[in-house]
Amino acid sequence: MSVSSRIEDYMETIFAIEISGREATVTDLANTLGVAKATVVAAVRRLVAASLATHERYGTLALTDEGRRRALDIYRRHEHLTFLFHDILGFEPDRAMSIACAMEHELDEKSEGRILGFVDYLVKARREGCSWVKDLLSAMGDERRLPRPLSMLPDGGRGVVTRVTAGGPLRQRLLEMGFVPGTDVCHCSTAPLGDPLVIHVRGCEVALRKTEAVSVWICPVTGEDSAGTSC
Repeated sequence: MSVSSRIEDYMETIFAIEISGREATVTDLANTLGVAKATVVAAVRRLVAASLATHERYGTLALTDEGRRRALDIYRRHEHLTFLFHDILGFEPDRAMSIACAMEHELDEKSEGRILGFVDYLVKARREGCSWVKDLLSAMGDERRLPRPLSMLPDGGRGVVTRVTAGGPLRQRLLEMGFVPGTDVCHCSTAPLGDPLVIHVRGCEVALRKTEAVSVWICPVTGEDSAGTSC
């Protein structure tokens, strides 16, 4: 039987209380989830009706074997996501937990496995001192280096092409002009009326309309990173 993401939150909370060595009560759930006891009682009734929990009248709550199995999946996803956003990506704990709560209900076993594999790979590489991990996390934390359309690069700005999002003839023409992923580019100047843009690419200057440049995505480079890119 399918249950809503909110009901899954109740299951996860009961599970967390159980693994801490305590017995869950309506009061515990109300305090933890910040809701009224009447709201908890209604949710618990749904869990009991779905055979996911048992509830002694005016007493403690307990997950059934099936409820515990499903709660474990939710809890594990939450822990994996929280670890990713806090320990790996450096989000503040509250923000990492908030994002994890929003995402955990959308993951299935396959997507969870991919995330776990990704996190384990990063952790291992960081532990082994791989320099690319530090560079990766630094780039992800610097908004100035995030990919953006070439049309948003200021005059004199430099970048590296990451992808071309246009299709059909325009894509082919842009690639033939040199806007291939990995290529250094520089926004030399913009026409007085704002169009076209003059771009230096592969030793040549080419003119692109903004409507064309918007489909060429680049990662801006600054400081020492831009030493090899010039207009």
